[in-house]
Amino acid sequence: MEYTRTVPRHLVHRHAVAEVFLTDYRIESNSAYQVAVQLPLSHRIFDASSEQHDPLGVAEAFRQAVVLLCHTRYDIPLHYKFLMETFSFEMLDALDVQPVAEPLSFSMTVDNLTHRDGAVSGVEMTGVLREGARHVAGCKAVARGVSPEGYRRIRQGREDYRPSRRILPTGTAVVGSERVGRLTDGDVLISTDAAGHTMFCTPDPRNHSLFDHPVDHIPGMILFEAARQAVRYRTGAPATRIASLSATFPRFTEWETPCEVSTTPLDASGRVHRVRFTQELETTAELELTVAEQL
Repeated sequence: MEYTRTVPRHLVHRHAVAEVFLTDYRIESNSAYQVAVQLPLSHRIFDASSEQHDPLGVAEAFRQAVVLLCHTRYDIPLHYKFLMETFSFEMLDALDVQPVAEPLSFSMTVDNLTHRDGAVSGVEMTGVLREGARHVAGCKAVARGVSPEGYRRIRQGREDYRPSRRILPTGTAVVGSERVGRLTDGDVLISTDAAGHTMFCTPDPRNHSLFDHPVDHIPGMILFEAARQAVRYRTGAPATRIASLSATFPRFTEWETPCEVSTTPLDASGRVHRVRFTQELETTAELELTVAEQL
């Protein structure tokens, strides 16, 4: 496989070439593929300051691999929207940032296909990220493609919504960037009330590292970062890294409706947390997040 250029950006639903993490793919069989990956050596959001690649960067590369194969191998049209129904990943080994490193690739397996009107409409895929022969991460996702007409029915008039600024609930303020391991307030996705008791997910749509193109709702990858920041804020550990994450998305997370974020420790070690996003008393996303052990 080649590592000399990225795959076309539209095949992974990115507008900025710099945000494309895939360079090639190879067919192994009708349901198995190799996808070449090049993670950024530095990135504003996918933090590499600890000298290891950010697990959320690995998650983004897997998301791109799923979308790439859906378009190139299963004929889901380029103008369709992609909805992730479930998504999970686990880091299996350290992935160090190195100027000259072993090639990275996903071994992708298509576990299940769903069809609508004789065409593939959804996929269940598993991926193992390898550095040379070494397994460093495992990922899994269930995704479906939705036609423009179907998307308009689902969104019920919200499909063209485009916020122009950060929307803060009354009486809240963005938390300090140092509390959540970010360098600038523009990269902070969490705000709180004056007492710091209630958190909200409030990303800034003008942050082009988070949003390289406008979207009518808050996407799953943004919720992953918001969940990490929420755990960092609640635990007082701004350098917290993720060891594993699993997520479900029962509803869209909307821009204009206050989105409360709650974190609940699930074990005595304090390493496993449930993070729930709620709008109008309805859960829009629920994650189980395991924190990496501190070395």
